[in-house]
Amino acid sequence: MEFNPLKYITAKRLANIVKVILSYQISNLLKKPVVWGMPVSYSIEPTNHCNLKCPECPSGLGTLTRPLGLLSFEKFKEIVDQIKDTGFYIQLYFQGEPFINKNLFSMIEYAAKNKIYTSISTNGILLNAEKVDKILKSSPDKLIFSIDGLDEETYQNYRYGGTFADAEKGLKLLLEEKKKRKLKKPFVEFQFIVMKQNEHQIEQVKIYGKKIGVDKVTLKTMQITSDENAEYFLPENPEYSRYKKVNGKWIIKNKLKNRCFALWRTSVITWDGRVVPCCFDKDAKYEVGKLNGTGIKSVWKNENFLLFRKQILKNRKSIDICRNCTEGMKINIFEIE
Repeated sequence: MEFNPLKYITAKRLANIVKVILSYQISNLLKKPVVWGMPVSYSIEPTNHCNLKCPECPSGLGTLTRPLGLLSFEKFKEIVDQIKDTGFYIQLYFQGEPFINKNLFSMIEYAAKNKIYTSISTNGILLNAEKVDKILKSSPDKLIFSIDGLDEETYQNYRYGGTFADAEKGLKLLLEEKKKRKLKKPFVEFQFIVMKQNEHQIEQVKIYGKKIGVDKVTLKTMQITSDENAEYFLPENPEYSRYKKVNGKWIIKNKLKNRCFALWRTSVITWDGRVVPCCFDKDAKYEVGKLNGTGIKSVWKNENFLLFRKQILKNRKSIDICRNCTEGMKINIFEIE
């Protein structure tokens, strides 16, 4: 099973979920932000360094406007100690490749110690026998392998600087060792971002996933940030695209209603403690606070964040990152377990 929330629910966490849902519903009715609870889930960035140069990723391209660095275990521990009573799901990734941070395994272990579900997304290239052993011993709940091709030509069309052979080697090492040790965790997902250059492999991906032994295969629509990249990367089949072309411009299919549950249920924290509204704010342009001696609760309910939520409830389209947002939209178009 990918995620069984009952394993992680406590009385305090359940009470918090109720507060989050009720305050979000009231906010939509009043068109005024009411925030009673704390985040249910968190995206915490181990690092924004990356070993690849994918053309739609600011980390790999080196275009991030914020500093590069590594989250220390001490800072991670401070965050977990503040959130463990109400939060129970951590995505240990935002920008960058998580396994660049050598403290990642200690972070996984500490989250597990506090009964918090952990999920990690990786390109898999850095995984070797030593890292696989550490992964299986630290025992994350879920590991997503982002591998967008089944041969070198399709893989390297987007995953610049990497090879399919290296990515597949890391995946196979993990699956073989997990099977040998008769372990249930981590739940392994094979993620395939559908593009013009790889959409012919969709049926092969389903077969490949079953054959290699992953727990789940996910086809995901691609995010683009320019018309040039849209023309080059977006698949021919509109079913596999989150965009449509209107008056010569590519726009997201999302209706962008003046609401966003993400701003009530989850928090995104960069490696250096910046709190940003959501995962679409990759440059921390809309930073609402920083954890430099300030508690997460204070930032979560501060004036900056309330004003941002208020703007969302009033005119979501006025915020640039929201115009490319998929909140409330299905972006995983095929899943097989």
